[in-house]
Amino acid sequence: MQFSHKQLGARGAAVPRRRLSVATALVVIASMVVGAAPAVGATRQEATTQKATLPGRPGPDILYAPPAAAPQLENARPWRATPLMVSGASAYRDGEFLYQDYLYDDLGASELYTYPTYPDYAGNAADLVEIRLRPLREAMVVRLTYNTMLDPELVATTIALGDSPLLRAMPHGANTRAPGQVFVTVHGSSGDAVNAATGQRIPYPAVGVSVSPQRRQVDVQIPYGIFDPRGQTGVRVAAATGLWDRAAGRYLIPQAVADERHPGGASGLTPSAFFNVGFRYDEPLVGTQVKQIREKQQSEALAAGDISPFFATVDFVKLASRVDDELRGKRGGAPTSGVMNRIYASHFEDQQGRGSAASLQTENCAQGCAPDRAGQLQSYSIYLPARLVPSAGYGLTIMLHGSGSTENSYQASHMLTQLGEREGGSIILMPEGRGPSYFYYGQAAADIFEAWADIARAYHLDPSNTALMGGSMGGYGTYKLASMFPDLFEAILPIVPCPSGGVLMVPGGPVPGGEASAIVHVAPSLRHVPSLSLQSVNDEACQYSGDKGAAAIFKRLDELNYEYEAYSFIGAEHAAVGLLLLDDATQAVDFFTGRRVVTDPAHVTYVVNEEMSQPQVGLNADHAYWLSGLKVRDTSGPPIGSVDAVSSGLGKADPAPVATESGQGVYPTNPYPYVFQRKRPGQEITAPKQDRLHLNLTNVGAVTVDPARAGLTCAADIEVATDGPVTVNLAGCGRTLTAG
Repeated sequence: MQFSHKQLGARGAAVPRRRLSVATALVVIASMVVGAAPAVGATRQEATTQKATLPGRPGPDILYAPPAAAPQLENARPWRATPLMVSGASAYRDGEFLYQDYLYDDLGASELYTYPTYPDYAGNAADLVEIRLRPLREAMVVRLTYNTMLDPELVATTIALGDSPLLRAMPHGANTRAPGQVFVTVHGSSGDAVNAATGQRIPYPAVGVSVSPQRRQVDVQIPYGIFDPRGQTGVRVAAATGLWDRAAGRYLIPQAVADERHPGGASGLTPSAFFNVGFRYDEPLVGTQVKQIREKQQSEALAAGDISPFFATVDFVKLASRVDDELRGKRGGAPTSGVMNRIYASHFEDQQGRGSAASLQTENCAQGCAPDRAGQLQSYSIYLPARLVPSAGYGLTIMLHGSGSTENSYQASHMLTQLGEREGGSIILMPEGRGPSYFYYGQAAADIFEAWADIARAYHLDPSNTALMGGSMGGYGTYKLASMFPDLFEAILPIVPCPSGGVLMVPGGPVPGGEASAIVHVAPSLRHVPSLSLQSVNDEACQYSGDKGAAAIFKRLDELNYEYEAYSFIGAEHAAVGLLLLDDATQAVDFFTGRRVVTDPAHVTYVVNEEMSQPQVGLNADHAYWLSGLKVRDTSGPPIGSVDAVSSGLGKADPAPVATESGQGVYPTNPYPYVFQRKRPGQEITAPKQDRLHLNLTNVGAVTVDPARAGLTCAADIEVATDGPVTVNLAGCGRTLTAG
């Protein structure tokens, strides 16, 4: 059978939202506004109210949390401007010129630099977050903000002011050249100025330096007697950061291998001292870079010892006049559409800098496990549609990266444009997940919802139009998160999904990530979340066969009479199938188009998995639709319980079972044969309304039912089938039943 885009696009009718309470909970996400204090206050109050009155609101608590405050984003006099939060961008705001750098891009020359092993470096000490400058009465002041600051004496930044026809050697043994008239270097609470042409220090007037370790900020006052930009409209400014050798009074130069006090990763005889360079406005989108951080141009420039491509041209007349300019359509301006990297403040920071946790699963990492990107400031990649926002808001497509990748792994693909411009436009969120390989547990999963909330505060979203997809580890995360929070998603698209929380599963052997991580256990939660999956029969990383392999997942969906489509490619390895949609995502567009999130269905099936549920980071996966407060009774084995609830009060019955379709074909853009099977949605059946609820519970000790959302009264007839003691609460009714 030939592969058909239309076959892939089969979809059922959207189920409308029934009750105002659910819509209100969703609007909490969709109505947040960035930068407006009254809106933030209102959001905090509304979220609190919903938590008290709607225990079954869709999604985890972290999605509804008020914005977190990060010290790096605070302003102390004389600073006023709100930060940009878009990396690689600049603007004039409140009499200040701002540049926002990328996070965790401190990789030095050729992406190879590593930090000394001494703990105070935290693997991140030279990571610039922001540079801003402001003219005062007697001096220009520059503020440097770092991602990490445990000891300000360990890091130094050189600021190049003015232009020159020739490249100048930057001071203090930096092994790097740049144009400039004056070089100002600051380390700790000390600073100095050097005439760039002569290399001689300028002894007077003195450079003033003040440090705030709490805010991780350094203010540098540069008197006009050193450099006077007043009245000029095109002043060249550059800056680069490295590590400081306190004993020698100069930059620390990387050596081949890092030790406790020396950085590593050097090649050549005169490696640059700099780890990070500011004012990088043209870093290319990442496609095949090894580390997939947007610092390709930086790494090449530092390897050559020449950072002349990176600078800002600052208009000090505009600053003196306090003219605001977001530089839209100009060099350095934040994009208004397409791909960019945004920054948000997380609610979590186990430590500054980079952590070393190998896993964020509770059973492996109960406490004190800092992820790779441990800091409070986190980044994500986003695609903004070019079209105007629809009245209902943009859709949202969440795209999860695979193991070993980053939030930038999909940036260079045509898939983004196709998915982002479908229907009225869909914002695409590509989260980092706190590191390369955490299988979306703990803070890695919380990161997705924190980034989602950040987008909702900045842009108008339609919360009924949310899709989820990902490849490899991201395919696992797609299944996992949709099973945990099915009432958030209209449909999912896992690509070469790992069937459990790890790789290299052997049929019949131990489950990578643990038994409770296997998706086949939680797949019943996907009753109202249609799936399209692509997998490799010959997958060498994410097992296809076996009772817990990828094929077992869609076979389970088939047994349950759920809507799904599964394409299994023969002779194509894991990576080959994973790349199929990057250049042509028509199948994904067809599959997602027209779908909407199902709310308040008559039949709810939900698997509560207390290992996947991690309330300590706001991931309380104990509710779905009109069920909440689910507790597993017996956790001596895998901590998993299930509920199958059918309300007769909504006037609907399950569709009649439909036949499974199957066939084979060849993929249209690559010579890969495949076999497929699918179930299309059955015809919805109308049934007489009755005040009756049936609950079938397995290993569940407690459950709360919202009778109003289920179309029931407080006096409803409730039938309970259970394998052990259970408490059933009817929310708002003062009615509790026990059974078993």
